[in-house]
Amino acid sequence: MTEKEFKILLDKFLNGTISKEEEAQLIAYEEQAINDTKADLFLSDLEKKEVKKNMYFAIKKKIKPKRVFKISIAASIVLLIGLGSMLFFKQQKTLEQITVSNNSNGVKEVILTDGSLVILNKNSALKYNNNFNGTRHLDLVGEAFFKVKRNEKKPFIVKTQNVNTKVLGTSFNIADHDSIINVTVATGLVQVFDANYTVLLKPNEQTIYKTATKSFTNKKIQHELFVSWFKETTYLEKVSMKELTDFFKRNYGVQVDFLNQDLENVQMSITINKNESLESLLKKINYISELKLTLKQNNMIEVK
Repeated sequence: MTEKEFKILLDKFLNGTISKEEEAQLIAYEEQAINDTKADLFLSDLEKKEVKKNMYFAIKKKIKPKRVFKISIAASIVLLIGLGSMLFFKQQKTLEQITVSNNSNGVKEVILTDGSLVILNKNSALKYNNNFNGTRHLDLVGEAFFKVKRNEKKPFIVKTQNVNTKVLGTSFNIADHDSIINVTVATGLVQVFDANYTVLLKPNEQTIYKTATKSFTNKKIQHELFVSWFKETTYLEKVSMKELTDFFKRNYGVQVDFLNQDLENVQMSITINKNESLESLLKKINYISELKLTLKQNNMIEVK
């Protein structure tokens, strides 16, 4: 509601011409306004109630008997006008939605007003308000890594389509590609939920959300595999060939064919450089392990 619309409804209320629907809007709005501004106006809820009570008796002397049931409402509205409205409308005017897009081939770092760091991947966008008065809410399209400044009084929530990721202070990665949303935790605890289900993730855990079926699938992973996109080097300790298979698919767009399924469980420790070619990585794996990886013409990696 704008300041002009608020004043129109207020005039109708004081003149006795307000409809029931308009009165409900006015009551809801004044409660919102007082709650949003009371931290800057009152020392406590008790102080707010005391001021409101004094206004109640002052207004009771002037209002008609048949409208006595509206005295409390009038007191609240006068309270809003006298103390809160200027601050509330000022806050509304200074509130600005910021959109950060990354259309480059590299990554973009964003420092939020609370000190949190967001690393935005290419072809991704982030929307948020410039002032985190309450819950720190952001909207993400694409992929980003978040390193959140801890604040237990102001939860940090990232919305990706119809999925919300909620934390107090931690680091995690969100990727939204092809109707599949991956949330991967690096540090701390992360809560991920939609309208029906909630999952709780710990470090080195990931949930995969399919928008078509609205279902969550959780698994244990090495989170480094999913944050390598913004790091110069990624060190993986005792990573399985099965985990590297997903890495190949995601980063190089190739499939992996195991001639023996037991080879999926072969582990190795390896360092992967940013923008390292597929050929270089295959040679490295062949050198440090007993596996033999060969890139076939059909864009398939054969493992034997």
